[in-house]
Amino acid sequence: MARQTKSSLSLLSYVESGDRVLQPWLAQALDRLYGTGSVVASLARGADRTPKDSSGSEVTTTDVFVVQLPQGGPAMLLSRREVLTALGAGIISGSPQGEFERALDRIEFNDEILRFFEDAFRGFKEAARTLSPNRLIDGMTGNVAILDGLRRRAADEDRYRCSALQAYYAETLSWLSVEAGDLRGAVWWMDRASQWAQAAGWQGMTAWAFVRRSVVVLSFSGDGLQVVDQARPVLEMSQVSPRMKGLAAKQIAYGYALTGDRDASCRALDTAMDWLAHPVREDDAVLQRSVADDDLLAVYQATCNIYLGRGASVISVMEPRMQPLAKSLRTATITRAKLARAYANAGQPEEACLVAWETLDTMEQICSMSARNELRRALPVLNQWHGRSDVKDITHRLKFNGDIR
Repeated sequence: MARQTKSSLSLLSYVESGDRVLQPWLAQALDRLYGTGSVVASLARGADRTPKDSSGSEVTTTDVFVVQLPQGGPAMLLSRREVLTALGAGIISGSPQGEFERALDRIEFNDEILRFFEDAFRGFKEAARTLSPNRLIDGMTGNVAILDGLRRRAADEDRYRCSALQAYYAETLSWLSVEAGDLRGAVWWMDRASQWAQAAGWQGMTAWAFVRRSVVVLSFSGDGLQVVDQARPVLEMSQVSPRMKGLAAKQIAYGYALTGDRDASCRALDTAMDWLAHPVREDDAVLQRSVADDDLLAVYQATCNIYLGRGASVISVMEPRMQPLAKSLRTATITRAKLARAYANAGQPEEACLVAWETLDTMEQICSMSARNELRRALPVLNQWHGRSDVKDITHRLKFNGDIR
């Protein structure tokens, strides 16, 4: 690594131990070495720029963020508001945005540029498994802004490729916004993903937008009928892959379970299992963050049962599957939050609180609204034992972090 980044062993050791700040030139060299586009440089820039609000949640308090241009281009300060306006409405305003547009004129569009952004996309998605969303959102937004400018300057056949790549980024930004607790951002980015997918003729992403909106409702409100309503249109789409229909049916099963309609939930989950048994298409593999193997399908079934109030039968299914899910800290944390509810449903408050406490520790590290809301759903059940000190501690910690509304 020292040879390939043209640095000394001692410098790398100091950076690794945290005794030296990772400088921009070394961060960019590491991106080149690992083929991660601009991810390391973006994380290095944002390491100390994500303050916390009074509730403990990470928030962005400035409208200005840094965008690193490719091909050795400069780092530019842009207004987040102006960038989002340009992406959403196509209106370019303000002197920083105008300077940015002029800088884009100097970038040569070629396959290497697209590979750079594809590598960065994969790097950001991998980082999202373990890092707080707010450490990633600005870097990804900057890449989308550059891609949007390159798309407008590209030939017709290249515009489709840019639009598809923008849709990938926007869908992931929507997911990260959900995890950060930003409802407006989640919906805004999903609308952009759908818009750019339609421009690229990508039917799969258009369908996935409905599934994502169903997930957003589940995360932010838990309104079962709305969860069903958002996902149902996918089942009527003729050119959508079986796996996409399966994921929509899974959301419908969750929605009915939240309403307490056991029969409707079971029927929808049976439909989901049938669809999900089909082979994975390339688009499905990109959009679905967790591969729907036997372990994940068992978690789908268990989640429905948890929402329906079951416990003991769910624990025996979920506990052995926690280790396989550990490859993604975020997925494991959300699943562990569901497990806490299962223990509560089973009348085991001590175990429920132990799992909830472990979930809270990890949840604060990665910042996961989905995990927080799963724990919130466990509280009404835990309140049966409101006199227990461990139940009081869990409730107090959630209140202190602003997680009970």
